Amino acid sequence: MTSAPIYNTDFSSLKDMDTVADATRRMLADRVSDLPVVDAAGKLVGMFRLERLFAVLLPKAATMDYGMPDLAFMSDTVEQLKRRMREIEHSPVREFMTEPGHVVHPRTSPMEIVLLLYKGANAVPVVTEDGGLLVGMVAARDVLGALQSEGAR
Repeated sequence: MTSAPIYNTDFSSLKDMDTVADATRRMLADRVSDLPVVDAAGKLVGMFRLERLFAVLLPKAATMDYGMPDLAFMSDTVEQLKRRMREIEHSPVREFMTEPGHVVHPRTSPMEIVLLLYKGANAVPVVTEDGGLLVGMVAARDVLGALQSEGAR
C-alpha cells in the first residue's frame, strides 16, 4: 500500500531565492506554518518554518538552550517587531531554512506517516526516492481527510 491517497500534490513551495516577505505572504494565504524550499530543479533543499522566523525576531538569549523563559521585562512593541521583520523581509529564504526533520516517499506506508505525525511532525515533504524531487506534502489534515468516509466530507 502507498501513501498516494494521503499526501497532497497541490501544495505551495518556495524557491531558494524567494524572499522572507514572499514566504510570509504565502504562509498567510495558505494558512500553513511550514513551507518546503526547492532549488531550480525542484529538489527539496530545506524547510522555511514559522518557528525559525520567530526565533530570528527574538533576542538571542531567549532562544539559547537554557535561555530566558520570560521576556515580560522587555517593552518591545508590535511596531518594534515590525521593524525587525522589515530588516529581514528582503532576505532570501535559504538564509532561514532548516533541514526537514523527516521526509517520506510516494511509497511510504500510511502507518509510517501517521507515526511521524503522532510523534510531532507538522508538515512532511514527500520526495522521490531517486532524486529528492519534491512531489507532495503531508500533514495531519491530509490524513484526516483521507480517513473520512465519503459521506462525512
